[in-house]
Amino acid sequence: MLNNTGKRIGIILVALATIAFSTYFSSSISRQESIADLSREAAYHLDLLRASLFAPTDKFSYLPEVVANHSIILDAVKHADDPAYLERANQFLEQTNSTAKSAVIYVLDRSGLVIAASNWQEPDSFVGQNYAFRPYFQDGIANRRGRFYGMGTTSLRPGYYLSYPVSVAKKVIGVAVVKIDMSDLDEGWGGSRNEVTVADGNGVIFLSSRPEWKYRPMQKLTPEATKQLQSTRQYDKVLMPSLPMALLQRLQGGERIVEVGRGDTNDNVPRTRYLLKSGTLPGSDWTIHVFAPMAQVDMIARRVALITAGALALLALALLYLHQMLDRAREREKSRKALEEAHQALERKHLELQDLSEELRIASITDPLTGAYNRRFFFETIPKLVSASTRHGFPLSFIAIDIDHFKRINDMYGHPVGDLVLQALTGICKDSLREADVFARFGGEEFMMALPNTSTEEARLVADRLRLLVMNHPAEIRGDALVIRISCGVSQCRSGEDSAAAALKRADDALYIAKANGRNQVVVQ
Repeated sequence: MLNNTGKRIGIILVALATIAFSTYFSSSISRQESIADLSREAAYHLDLLRASLFAPTDKFSYLPEVVANHSIILDAVKHADDPAYLERANQFLEQTNSTAKSAVIYVLDRSGLVIAASNWQEPDSFVGQNYAFRPYFQDGIANRRGRFYGMGTTSLRPGYYLSYPVSVAKKVIGVAVVKIDMSDLDEGWGGSRNEVTVADGNGVIFLSSRPEWKYRPMQKLTPEATKQLQSTRQYDKVLMPSLPMALLQRLQGGERIVEVGRGDTNDNVPRTRYLLKSGTLPGSDWTIHVFAPMAQVDMIARRVALITAGALALLALALLYLHQMLDRAREREKSRKALEEAHQALERKHLELQDLSEELRIASITDPLTGAYNRRFFFETIPKLVSASTRHGFPLSFIAIDIDHFKRINDMYGHPVGDLVLQALTGICKDSLREADVFARFGGEEFMMALPNTSTEEARLVADRLRLLVMNHPAEIRGDALVIRISCGVSQCRSGEDSAAAALKRADDALYIAKANGRNQVVVQ
């Protein structure tokens, strides 16, 4: 009897050790796979930002050179003491600024003094201000193009400054500057579950999906960086203490797992763990950071660990029970019945685990709010569609969809109403699709549709039909009819393209054009 008891204790200890090891192992594997998925998602987000961040400012890149070489500006700089020349320059800059829709255009002499500006008639005019301390002036006076982001010392509004030297006979006599208002550039970044920041060469965040992170250094500034920021007044009166961020782990791919808010109980930034993916922005010393929340990774790892532990625990119990029954020769009949019951219980548990596995599979590919496919499923499916399209020679088209003025809907009616709008749009789109089509929510109010065996023109007709359907089916909000409008960008995979990346980029660009052209329309790229 004591010998049997010792055997049972040994079996129990081995089972417990096996369960503990297997649970840890399965949880670790699940966590690594989830981190890899999260890293791919963050990398895609990073690439999108790299491709689109400079888009609003690139259209102004030519303007400083045009202004610097104009005869009116050349005359004004050469005759800076003549009011008539300066008045002509002010009027020219005012008209040019109005046409270009930039924030301010102004001209400085060799000392850094503003002699003419488009805002010359406004109370906070730049005329008479000296900006010799600004890097964009120093670049221009050194006969170089200048680019600089900073707070306006006069207007107290953030801006992106482009400068170009004003030269006569290869001698620099002044600098022309175009300021572009960037105060609302990051307002649309809040629709994704990821947090996004852009930091300058000193590591100071100046664009962020989280307003409370703005103007915070990513780490403590060096004395040299502090001195530079003070001399250039780059973040005059808005610089905040450094972001309370602690490094928890470095990954092999260069990503980092960090915790924001750790170590400073007085800071109002909540503690959250993120996978941090960073990348430099070509043509600048800026760095884009994508903070992907780790909460989902931890949740999946815990769930897998619980499922593994539960399954192994049931199996261990069954084995122990079987051993005990075999050891009781005098109770064979009772043991046989108990064993049958144990098998039935295991079968039920097995079915339950199968059901749970299917639920987990559906949850992993579905957006929980709308019921549409999620971004992960979309990017797992698209390579198969591209391969089939290439192999069989049928067209493959994409439609990028974005709800117009969605932020305004959230602001006016609240996020629950915004959720209802997203669900209503998803219902209309899913009802209009064929079985082979793939419809996914990319995040926020943006959706993407893949249409196999569909040409560009057919996809355009589908998109326009969806646009009209959505507009003609208003959502009922508190007894009122809320008309929903969408903008669509359409593209098709072209011959020679072995992936959908270029076509998706064209669809996204077409969507951007549709919104820029007034929204509620379909644009084909």
